[in-house]
Amino acid sequence: MDEISNQSEPSSVRFKALVNASFLAIGADIFLVLLKYFLSKTTGSALLAADALHSGGDLAITLTVLTSIIVNHSFKKNKWAKHAEGIVALLISFILIFGSFKVIFGVFEKEGARYSLTSGIPLVIAFFGISIACAIAISMSHFKKKVGEKHNSIAFIAEGMHTYSDFFTSFGVWLTLFLGYFSIHVERVMTFIVGIFILRIGINILIKAVSFFNLPELLSSYSKKKFSKEAQKSIKEIWERFVRVFKKIGSTITQKIFFPDDWILKNKKKLIFSNIFLVILLYIGTGFYNVLPFQTGLKLLFGEVVDMNPPGLHFHLPKPFGNVIKVDTQVIARVESGFRTNWNYEGAEPEAYLWEFTHTEGRFSKAPEEAIALTGDENLVDTNFICYYRIIDPIKYALNCENSHEIIRSLFCYEIHTVLAHYNLDALLTLDRGKIQRELIRNMKEEVKGIPVGVEILNVFMREAHPPIEVVPEYRAVASAREQKDEIIHKANAYANDLLPRSRGNAETDILQSYAFAAEKVDIANGETKSFLLKSRNFGKYKSVNKIRLWWETVEESFKDKFIYILPIKTKRRIYSSEIKDKIKDIKSEKYENSLGE
Repeated sequence: MDEISNQSEPSSVRFKALVNASFLAIGADIFLVLLKYFLSKTTGSALLAADALHSGGDLAITLTVLTSIIVNHSFKKNKWAKHAEGIVALLISFILIFGSFKVIFGVFEKEGARYSLTSGIPLVIAFFGISIACAIAISMSHFKKKVGEKHNSIAFIAEGMHTYSDFFTSFGVWLTLFLGYFSIHVERVMTFIVGIFILRIGINILIKAVSFFNLPELLSSYSKKKFSKEAQKSIKEIWERFVRVFKKIGSTITQKIFFPDDWILKNKKKLIFSNIFLVILLYIGTGFYNVLPFQTGLKLLFGEVVDMNPPGLHFHLPKPFGNVIKVDTQVIARVESGFRTNWNYEGAEPEAYLWEFTHTEGRFSKAPEEAIALTGDENLVDTNFICYYRIIDPIKYALNCENSHEIIRSLFCYEIHTVLAHYNLDALLTLDRGKIQRELIRNMKEEVKGIPVGVEILNVFMREAHPPIEVVPEYRAVASAREQKDEIIHKANAYANDLLPRSRGNAETDILQSYAFAAEKVDIANGETKSFLLKSRNFGKYKSVNKIRLWWETVEESFKDKFIYILPIKTKRRIYSSEIKDKIKDIKSEKYENSLGE
């Protein structure tokens, strides 16, 4: 129908039929909103959540159309009330055109990933659910347009075309989910195409709404005194020409760019059966799975392990009949105690992780309930440990315990607190770190043997150990005082170690010198005795020599410390000089020594 005119006085039959159709449309919209919201929660897809929001907009527009129908029927004597449905149609067209431009331009914005597709059964459920939503949307669109054409309601026709836009958005989601099943991401392209479809429908509604309002008649009915018949005729010709151009543009957009909804309704049975067959194929396809080179696949049938698959492509019965659990058996895993590593952190790392660092930023975050431990001397210590392990029995690791990794972490934390309670704080921070690590490795290996977690402990490392952050300044002060005390003690020991050996050496030197002096005196005395005896014996033999000796000794004793000058007898002039005096003294001493030698 190219043009629809509003009835001046709608009948009660028309009003009742439109109201009943509106309530049916409202029920369908509510169902679509709840269905899409459930699917978005099942898959975690933001695309389905956005489509649910779009269906919520359809519900609001349906309520608006119902209000316009009630206003048109209740206030039919009012001139503007007669055009309430047309006004709603214009409002819907503006909303669709504005929303389409927003969707189209949003495609070119540099946004992150706005869609999240969950593979497997949830995606198949979402695919099946969105197929139902597409079927309901296209059926309701055809129903609303048919009711609007039958009862001459431009608002209902516009609302039906808006529901057709909802079908296209749901179909875009359908196609996105289908391609996403095969890891083909077309979210942006599909969003752009859906935006174009919505723009087309908005333009079509705008054309029908413009055709609904006969502008020349409105101007003549409201302004008869202001316009002459010739002016009204000119306005009518211009308006008709404008409407023809507008319809031609809309017809071109509708016929040449987009396929009509009649084709979908004509082939609805084929489309339904094809969609059901496609859902079955996708459901069967969820049974295929790929095991990576570092993994082992546990194939389950009704909850029982029937096979352990090596790396490669395999198949199992889809859920809920079968399942597969992939275990990273060739990866060295680690559990952290006292801290957690944020592997997705992309910010700047601090320059240094000091004792006072609170770990409010950076890749590592603190776990104080694990880090703080009590030492053997009743002090608190803040520690970080890492335990490396490897999975050796994937069945035990995956099925015997609900979360084997956390069980190993809890066991590791228990062993840390148990071992640290046997060490003093100073030893823990300095000399006994290696000893503690070896003890933890031994204890962990023994403990995992008694727990069916299917792992092998490889190594344990003490990553960090220091006093709690709250007492670090006081600990540094105490440590500094201890260092000063040790320095003073070491200096005193050094002084003692220097003084005592030196004193012992001096005493030993004095003793040895006394022994040497005594030996020297005895030897001198013995020598003088022997010399005296020899002289006495020799002097007894040669008395004349002895006499001369005694005479010279007497002379020497008499002239001791006196200068003696011997001059020739015939010397007339006596000259004395210091050089002559020294020579005489030397001659005297030489003669004296010669006499002693004789």
